[in-house]
Amino acid sequence: MRYNKRITFVTEFEGGYNPETGKNDEPRIEEKTLPCNLSELGITRTSELFGKIDTKIIVARTLRPFKQTFDYVLLNDKKYNVKRQSEYRRGVFYLESAL
Repeated sequence: MRYNKRITFVTEFEGGYNPETGKNDEPRIEEKTLPCNLSELGITRTSELFGKIDTKIIVARTLRPFKQTFDYVLLNDKKYNVKRQSEYRRGVFYLESAL
């Protein structure tokens, strides 16, 4: 299996008062890019897992499990929401396009 694509996990942090420093923190975004394998989930499998056939689900597989928390992912500068993460393989993500 080739891991020739790149997936970027994005975490957004809100700004606000930081009691440790006594100053206001600016909002910031942290990104982590990893190699991945991408494939599209078929219509029958989409209906079995999610009960819908009109959505396009992309399966992203990373080489190692990604256990950090994140808000959304970017693929080719397009935003995707994680519909589900595999329970037994933590490096498999089911992604749906965010409009």
